[in-house]
Parts: sequence; C-alpha cells; structure tokens
Amino acid sequence: MVGLWLLRRRAAAVAGGGPMAAARGLSGSAVPAGLSGSAASRFRVGMTFPIDPSPFLLASGVTKVKPPEAGGMISVEAVGLITDGRVLLHRLYLPGREAFFMLHLGSDGAPDECRYFSLLDQITPANRDEWGFWLDSAQGMIGWPQFQTKDGKLYDRVWAPGSGRVSPRQQVETVQELSGTTERKVQAMLYGARTGAAAPAPEVEYVLVCAIEQGDEAWIEVYAGIDINPVSLTLPAVTLSS
Repeated sequence: MVGLWLLRRRAAAVAGGGPMAAARGLSGSAVPAGLSGSAASRFRVGMTFPIDPSPFLLASGVTKVKPPEAGGMISVEAVGLITDGRVLLHRLYLPGREAFFMLHLGSDGAPDECRYFSLLDQITPANRDEWGFWLDSAQGMIGWPQFQTKDGKLYDRVWAPGSGRVSPRQQVETVQELSGTTERKVQAMLYGARTGAAAPAPEVEYVLVCAIEQGDEAWIEVYAGIDINPVSLTLPAVTLSS
C-alpha cells in the first residue's frame, strides 16, 4: 500500500503535556497486563457503567462532540490500551466504535484524568501525495501548529505548543474486542480551542487527529473531545477471571 511508505516512517517522540499527553510503541503479540485496568478500575469488553449526561448537555451547541446515546448506562464494545514509554492510557470504546472515553489511571489505580471523544471524520488517503498532506515531515497536517476543521474553526496544538511543525506522537494501541485482540500503530496530535462558554460548560474543545496502521490497512481519524470529571465515572472494581 503506497500510503504505508509515509505511515511507517519513524518520527522522534515529542515531550509535553500531562499524563494524557503520552504514548509510545509496544512490541510483540502478548496482551499487556494493563489492558484490564487496575484493581481499582477494572475494564472488560461488554461491561456497562452509568454516565452523567450533564457534560454532554452543556457541550451541546458549543462543541462538535456527539454525546453517547441516551439511556443512562454505557456499554463497552472494545477496550484499548495505548502505551508511550512508562505511561498507559485506556480507551473504552462505545458501541459502533465511533466514540470512546480516554482514561489515565493514577497511582491508586483510579482514573485521575478523562476525556470523551467522538468521531468527526475518517479519511483513507489514496496515494503517496495524499499521505504526505497528513504526515510529511515538513508540511504534514498532523503536527502542524494549528488544525482547521471543515467549518473553518482553528484549533491550536495542545501537545508541544509552538509556531513550527512537530512530529506526531508515536503510539501503539492494543485493542481487545469479542473477536480477539489486535495491535495497531498510531501517529497522533491533539489540538484544542476555547469554547467561550460560561462555566460549568466545557472550557476547551479538543480535536484529536490520528493516522492509524493496522495490518495492511491505514487511514486517518479525526475526533472532537471534551474533558470529563473522572469523579463522575462509576467504573467497576471487581476481580476479573484470567
């Protein structure tokens, strides 16, 4: 596949941000021990947990975020684990895989950071030039100081702010679903813009842009996101069978 020529190029990891700013590569096919979370917050495919609708009601009209389906309980279709050096990030994918909660677990095993993302766009570049638009080391959009969505709104780079392009994050995600476990390589950058909405509405709307390689396929995903108070999450803390 022509696009993989660019996607497989290795860029240097970029420092910056808090725990949510991390991720790096994972080698081998073994399932990482952290995929199921911690003793305080255990994750598994098919788990359900209640959700507070307030953040999504407040985000309506001031962000591009699509809320989870109404009903009070969220079902997890797949569980993802992103690694970057010593930092682990967990993704709880909702049915349809077009939205997820991204969590960082603190030293006590409970979430201390959470963001919710919903899919804005998915693109499959057709050739080397189209991949270059996204990943070229000098001009690629993933890592450019600003990202513009289709409505013309500009978002500033959150990871490693600055005036010049930086390399996207080099990530590896292990995804567990009912059919098994897969691994995919991800090059990502996070952008953000103030919503201008009064508290307690979300102060920042995020745009997460990712180039994904899984097997012989590769594509681009663009997500809109908001911060979620991790205290509002009620996640199960039960022993999982091996």
